[in-house]
Amino acid sequence: PDIPSTPEAAPAPMVVISRSDLDKPIEAGQTVDVIVYFRNLGNTKLKSAVATFTPTDGLIIEGGNSSFVLDEIGGKKTVSVKLKVKGASTIATPAQSLGVELKFNYYNNISTVQGSVTDKVSIPALGRESVPQPPVVVTRSPIDAPVAPGQILDVVLTIRNGGTTKLVSPVLAVTPSDSLLLLSDTSTFLLKDIEPGKSQNVTVRIQAAKDLASTSQALSTELKFSYDNGGMLTQATASDRVGIPAQGKESVPQPVVILTRSSMPKPLSAGESATVTLTFQNKGTTKLVSPVLGVSTSEALMLLNDSSSFLLSDIEPGQSQSVAVQVKAVGEITSANQSLSTELKYTYYNGEAMTQATASDKVNLVANVTEKTDTSVPNVVIRGFTYGETSVAAGSRFPLSFTFENTGKVAIENLVVTVDGGESFAMDGSTNTFFYRALSAGGTQKQDVPMRTVPTSKSGAQSVSVGFKYEYVDGGKRTQATSDIKISIPVYQPDRFQINTPVPPEQTTVGEEVEILLTYVNKGKDDIANVEATVEGDGVDTPSRVQYLGNITAGTNGSIGFALTPNQAGEIKVVLKVSYEDADQQIKTREFPLTFQAEEFVPPDFSDEDFNVDEGNSFPWVWVAAVGGGLAVLALAVFLIRRKKAAKADAGEESWDDWGDEGSNNAPGGED
Repeated sequence: PDIPSTPEAAPAPMVVISRSDLDKPIEAGQTVDVIVYFRNLGNTKLKSAVATFTPTDGLIIEGGNSSFVLDEIGGKKTVSVKLKVKGASTIATPAQSLGVELKFNYYNNISTVQGSVTDKVSIPALGRESVPQPPVVVTRSPIDAPVAPGQILDVVLTIRNGGTTKLVSPVLAVTPSDSLLLLSDTSTFLLKDIEPGKSQNVTVRIQAAKDLASTSQALSTELKFSYDNGGMLTQATASDRVGIPAQGKESVPQPVVILTRSSMPKPLSAGESATVTLTFQNKGTTKLVSPVLGVSTSEALMLLNDSSSFLLSDIEPGQSQSVAVQVKAVGEITSANQSLSTELKYTYYNGEAMTQATASDKVNLVANVTEKTDTSVPNVVIRGFTYGETSVAAGSRFPLSFTFENTGKVAIENLVVTVDGGESFAMDGSTNTFFYRALSAGGTQKQDVPMRTVPTSKSGAQSVSVGFKYEYVDGGKRTQATSDIKISIPVYQPDRFQINTPVPPEQTTVGEEVEILLTYVNKGKDDIANVEATVEGDGVDTPSRVQYLGNITAGTNGSIGFALTPNQAGEIKVVLKVSYEDADQQIKTREFPLTFQAEEFVPPDFSDEDFNVDEGNSFPWVWVAAVGGGLAVLALAVFLIRRKKAAKADAGEESWDDWGDEGSNNAPGGED
């Protein structure tokens, strides 16, 4: 069997909305019955139908309800709703309508769903034209002559309705100008209704002020009222102004003061002084009483008078007063237009009372502009420095002292000096920054800095950087500048070349060669150069009294050998000298004095008797004795040689043990 398919959803049924016929258009305030019809053009029933009506601005639905529940609308059926519609008090336009929205439930072949229909039903109406705001005209009664100061006058104000509708409950407010006083009990007046084309009168009493200064006076009016604009009362306001002619009181104007100056033979140059006579002339009609003059100068001028204020005598109309002022130009003039500004304060009679006034003016002075050149940047240089000795040993302390100078033509201020020792030098318990408030042009200053050399510093010229940071004023502008200078200080590693004291031979024989050894070690960090060994003294022979050994590098050790042969018996005194150049290229000499005894060589005595052989004795006793004596001499020589070698070995061991002993430096022949 075939499986039934799901039916398609049916569309919402169409509904036609219409109304009953009206005999005539609805008028403002009129109520009519309007029947609205809802016709279902589909076959599906419309259930739970609700109709909502929305009228336009000119219509009102009476009854307080705008939504209505309808009966079920069957297919091809019609239902209706009866409404009471009233025209508003004012219908602005004849195009009025009822908006209709119908909501309902219907079955769409699958389930019950909600649908809606929106439409508009026109309601013909008679629109009423709105009435414009009526114009209001305010006039006053005639005035025979302008109002004099202090005069009292009654003025009749006429309010006329120039419109087509009545002014309802008009209220008039009157406001006088500043020189008029309103003497009426009130400034607000309640009038009767004013029909179109009719008028209402209001009488107000005014008085002109005694100090009436202006001929243009007025009364300002404001009329508030209601009027029918075509169906309802509307509030409106009409403002107006009526002029009141007045006699202005004559017053004495402020006197005009003319300022002039004396002539100058030539323009004022920088640094020059001049006397300028200022003359004040009263061009008014009243006297200047107790005039006080204040004088100020432009930027390039200075006032040399004891005071910048001057008390003058009273100046009658047409008369003048003069003041002599001393001015001086500053050292630099940037503009040719210079000036003296004046402010003259005085009192005058204005026709009614004494009044204070001020007259400000300015006179120009011609000046020669100073040819300006940019200020050269002041440089700071180090004129000289010392560090104690010709050179500085690594690891040692030394006093660095340097003198610096401001070579510029202007003073410098807020000078900060910074000393930087780099990798070779450090401060010795001192700061590396120094401050000076000021240093005049061409001025010098000395600075001492305790320093020490880093033990690991390399030999040779090492640099110390001295930085200068300062300020100077260039044409009124403060400018910063810097200067970095390096000074070189020779550094050397201290001499630690150690030579051990040689051991003299205990006994030697004339003609017998002995060897003297000088053991050494270079404990320093630099090489020593041009090492030379010398033998000085008489009584010995040597293959070479001077030996050139060259350079000995740092950390190496070795020995210097001397071959000495005594050529005479007795006490032998010789001096072994070793000279070299240290890292500071200073020549140093070590001396080792030696004293030892040399004995005469005694050959063995072989007599003839020892070689006489008894002819009767066949054994050679003489030869046996000779051989035995030779062996004894050989044994003695071997013994002496071994003893000397043992002594040399002991001396070498003692010197090597003394390498780390700082006290060995004080021993003869030890390290300097």
